[in-house]
Amino acid sequence: MNDHPSTDPSRRDFLALVGRGALWVTAGVTIVALLRYLSFTEPTPPQVFMLDEPSAYPLDTTTPVADGRAFIKHDERGLYAINATCTHLGCLVKQAQTGFECPCHGSQFTTTGAVTNGPATSPLKYAALSIDAAGKGPTAPRVILDLSQTVEASFRLAV
Repeated sequence: MNDHPSTDPSRRDFLALVGRGALWVTAGVTIVALLRYLSFTEPTPPQVFMLDEPSAYPLDTTTPVADGRAFIKHDERGLYAINATCTHLGCLVKQAQTGFECPCHGSQFTTTGAVTNGPATSPLKYAALSIDAAGKGPTAPRVILDLSQTVEASFRLAV
């Protein structure tokens, strides 16, 4: 017979230890997941786009660019860009026979971006255009569209 008390944990003690460990691991994973969820920020889409050379936009045309986020227009004074973001709730407008139309809530705009039918109350914004300075030399200069900068409706990029 053995007179020494057993130092081995009982089955009940072992299962309680495993259960507590599982709870702590679950709590830790849950906290990490919650912190990742709460710290999530929507990725910001790019705002600056390198487009084609100016000759790619013929006179009196409207060309959708930057995945439909803007329209490059060319008139007798030069190139200009209309931001395709509707001023009502931020949907992307589409080209229509009379100008632009918002597919979300039905706002309509003229070919120059002026509101003709609400719910939008502000005209479409004009975005900045410039020429790529590095395009000089053997490669043709390219148009740069910057949707983060708003310009006056009278702005034209001479081509």
